[in-house]
Amino acid sequence: MDRPELLAYLEGIDRALRAQATLYIYGSAACILLGEPDRTSLDVDVAGPYSDVDQGDLRQAAETVGLPVNPTDDYAGDHIEWVGPLRLCLQPPVEGQALTLWQGARLRIRTGPIADLIASKLIRYDEIDQSDIRYLLTQGAVPFTDVETAVTRLPALFALDPLVRDNLQNLKADMDMWRGGLT
Repeated sequence: MDRPELLAYLEGIDRALRAQATLYIYGSAACILLGEPDRTSLDVDVAGPYSDVDQGDLRQAAETVGLPVNPTDDYAGDHIEWVGPLRLCLQPPVEGQALTLWQGARLRIRTGPIADLIASKLIRYDEIDQSDIRYLLTQGAVPFTDVETAVTRLPALFALDPLVRDNLQNLKADMDMWRGGLT
């Protein structure tokens, strides 16, 4: 899905929900809603523990617009990925720092600060993640130290992960290169 398709899904879910809902998202869908040009994705990553929604209501509303929640692994279409606490490489929201990305009559889409979104991408740090991070860095002056602090707030499983730590150092080198040595 691209930005217009994602917005159409959100508008449809908003109309189909029976109650108020807040989804806390991250990953590619957050980047799409933050305006990253030409960014597409097959899924909307929802941080389940940080969201406030009746999951049955969400599942029903999403299915009415053709956006299933956690379909089988062989499903190749657009979907919502409900990420539970054991797989969630994202720090808990900090009061007053969450960004509202989209608001409907019943549905509100939120995400964390830019440094938190960047930290969440260090579990993989592949070419697509790097591209997302470069875009996020152009949207605001995020110093490396903010990302470094965000990594310490990740759930312990990820904050202490050697791959995340290695990728944090790779990010530092990349930020130096991208900003011409101005981290």
